[in-house]
Amino acid sequence: VPLTDQEFDQVKMQLQFATFYDAAQWLVGENGIAKVRVQREDAALGTISLQVINNKEINGGTSSYEVINQFQAKRQKGMDRDRRFDVTLLINGLPMIHIELKNRNHPFMDGFRQIKKYIAEGKFRGLFSCVQIFVVSNGSDTRYIAAAMDTKLKEQFLTKWVDKENTPVINYIDFAAQVLRVPEAHHLIADYTVLDNERKSIIVLRPYQIHAIKAIRQASARQQSGYVWHTTGSGKTLTSYKVARNL
Repeated sequence: VPLTDQEFDQVKMQLQFATFYDAAQWLVGENGIAKVRVQREDAALGTISLQVINNKEINGGTSSYEVINQFQAKRQKGMDRDRRFDVTLLINGLPMIHIELKNRNHPFMDGFRQIKKYIAEGKFRGLFSCVQIFVVSNGSDTRYIAAAMDTKLKEQFLTKWVDKENTPVINYIDFAAQVLRVPEAHHLIADYTVLDNERKSIIVLRPYQIHAIKAIRQASARQQSGYVWHTTGSGKTLTSYKVARNL
C-alpha cells in the first residue's frame, strides 16, 4: 500500500513504545497478528489497517529477516554521547534481538553492563523499543536474557543455552547456529516467551523448557501421549501454559 510521508509518520509513531513489555503486548497481536492503523491523508480513502507481524508466518510467508551492524544511536539532548550497537536481528523491519559482542580478552558481562548503560541513556527508543531479547558474548561464552528496563535487567536472569542432551552451547558460532538462525530466532520470540502481566515483564523460556515443548509437539503429531518431568521450581507451569498455547 503506497503511503505518503505523513501517513508513514503515523506508522512510525505507533511503533514507539514506552517499555519493552508494552512492545511485547502489541506483538502478541489480535489472533496472532500485530497491526497498525493509518488515517489516509486523503479523507475520502478513510482508515486502513496494515499487518506488521504475523506470528504464524515464520520462516517464509509474509516474514522477512535482516541483520544489521554498527547502528548509530544518536545522543539525546546533548546529555550523553552517540553509541554504536554491535549486531541487531530484525523481523519485518523491527529490531527484535540485540547482540553486544566483546573480544575474548573481556568478560561477556562487559556487554551486559554496556546494554544496561545504553538503556539508561534512552538509546532503545523508536523502533528499538521493540527489542525482545538481548544476547551478550565474548566469543567463547554467550548468554541471552529477556529485554527489560535497566533497573529490572538482572544478572541472575542471564541464561546459558543447552542442547537436547543438556550440553552447554556457549561458543558464539554454535549459539548462533542453534538459537539465532531462521527460523529458531523467530520461534524464540513468537512461541517461547511469556508476558508476566503482574510484574509487567517479558519472560523468555529456558532451554530445557523449549526442548520439552518441542518434544511434546512432535509426539502429538505422532498421536503419542506422555508427560513432562521437571524439578520443583523449574517452571512446569510456564512449560504447560506454552504447550497448550502452541498446540
